[in-house]
Amino acid sequence: MSGSESLVVRPPVAGTESAEGVSWAVLLVEDDDTDAFLVSELLDEVAAPLRLTRVRTVAEAILHTQKAACVLLDLGLPDSEGLSALRRLLAVERGAPVVVLTGLVDEYRGAEAVAAGAQDYLVKGQVDGRDLLRAVRYAIERERADTAALALRESELQAEEKARLERGLLPRPLVDDPTLDHRARYRPGHRQALLGGDFYDMVSTSDGTVHVLLGDVCGHGPDEAALGVSLRIAWRTLVLAGVPDADRLGFL
Repeated sequence: MSGSESLVVRPPVAGTESAEGVSWAVLLVEDDDTDAFLVSELLDEVAAPLRLTRVRTVAEAILHTQKAACVLLDLGLPDSEGLSALRRLLAVERGAPVVVLTGLVDEYRGAEAVAAGAQDYLVKGQVDGRDLLRAVRYAIERERADTAALALRESELQAEEKARLERGLLPRPLVDDPTLDHRARYRPGHRQALLGGDFYDMVSTSDGTVHVLLGDVCGHGPDEAALGVSLRIAWRTLVLAGVPDADRLGFL
């Protein structure tokens, strides 16, 4: 028989559901019928809240991993060698976390698999249904935690970049006249935009003239903001260097 097979696990009994109250879709990559049946039976014994789908090759697994919450992967597959199956699955964008299943003679490969990116490894014949379910649950939760941490870090980096660019777009005016005050507010016009590219500057020169610049950049985002910062700094430099008004635009 070829293609994917669904191994039906009994509906979870009360108190065994996942944190979301729904069952998880788990992909079993196993070419041995006996081992596949054993995995299904172990999960069935503990009424695991899982929907198990079985495939026999890495090529099939790649087509299903994005729809799964976790992958149970046997390393001894007909279309893979060593850790190649694991690496191929981990290379799939938005693929599921992987728990490796190894035989007794290949137990050392489990540690290698974890070092290569697997969430965990289990040795066939040495685990029961609870161990198997616990490994799946932990793999899913660790993946979620890692994803959340990455999203938080990206958000923090974006906020830092936004603050840095805003400082460049909203400078401290170089105005000597104590009677002259100013107010500035920054509000991107694009809906939900964190940062636009518009900018302003004020510089007074020794003859008492106050030079004011309002810059409107087409577009929204960090690239446009960086362009606005560059233009503002260039304009201030030209003013302080004494370049006449009529010539500044050409230089910019």
